[in-house]
Amino acid sequence: MDYLNNIKFIGKGLKRPECVLIDPDNTLHVSDFRGGISRIKANGEINLIKPNNGFKIKPNGLTIIDKNSWLVTHLDEAEGGVYKLSFDGEIEPFLLKIENKLMPPTNYVHFDYNGRIWITVSTTKIPRILSHNADCNDGFIILVEEGKSKIVADGLCFANECFYNPFDKKLYVNETFGKKISSFEIGKNGKLINKKTLTNFNFGEFPDGLTLDCEGCFWVTSIFSNKVIRVLPNGEKQIILEDNDPAHLNSIEVAYKKGILTRSLMNVNKSKKLKNISSLAFGGKNLKDIYLGCLLGDEIGYFTYNIAGLKPAFWKNIYLN
Repeated sequence: MDYLNNIKFIGKGLKRPECVLIDPDNTLHVSDFRGGISRIKANGEINLIKPNNGFKIKPNGLTIIDKNSWLVTHLDEAEGGVYKLSFDGEIEPFLLKIENKLMPPTNYVHFDYNGRIWITVSTTKIPRILSHNADCNDGFIILVEEGKSKIVADGLCFANECFYNPFDKKLYVNETFGKKISSFEIGKNGKLINKKTLTNFNFGEFPDGLTLDCEGCFWVTSIFSNKVIRVLPNGEKQIILEDNDPAHLNSIEVAYKKGILTRSLMNVNKSKKLKNISSLAFGGKNLKDIYLGCLLGDEIGYFTYNIAGLKPAFWKNIYLN
């Protein structure tokens, strides 16, 4: 099936809707660089929730932490951290320091099936563009469990979205500019050990978004190439769809290999429909609709596939009293 030509869009006027989640009522929760989180109902109605105190959050990753609140990562040019933002706009810090140091610009937050919270920091370099190359090795992962936080893995090549796999009990993370998915066993006290590569990506493939389907296969969005890639447990890859200009993609790849990627080059979009897709979430009646966050568009694309996604772990938080 030609999934690209069957893509539909929902929402309009969003700004850098990088991360997308969906709740059991089929409402989308989307990071919005206008300064908050946008909730998009199935009829397209949008409600943007900003902090009431005027804090200019630069939201990137998010998860639903209880029936009235999100955890949101702050991806400012120089500042980071994770904040708890309620659906009525109340905001408070959740994690601003790690190992007695202020958090760098912070990428992603993931709530797993055991109630643990995993946070990724892609790089400590400022500006972050200095890390957009294969030599980047300062990304790290934080575990928050029972109110305590600690770095449990480091030395990563631009740590991006992560996902705890309940099938094999491992944590997986996209290393965007390492062009691979890495897996870790979870050792004593949550330390990530025995790092392995699940799969390496090819020309023009830079993994960003990461989620899991009901068959235990990972789904990945690749920025720049606008690819949705399904990765089997043995590392085999299936290209579900793609939308890119080969010449532009070659320019990206050449600049990446030379270590000279620029923001202006990355902000060029020469695709037909998709605008630098960065995340994905399964939703719809049977969790077979796939929603795509992006970096350069102002709406959320979606299409239907014949394999269902795995019910998100954070859904149980919505039903808490």
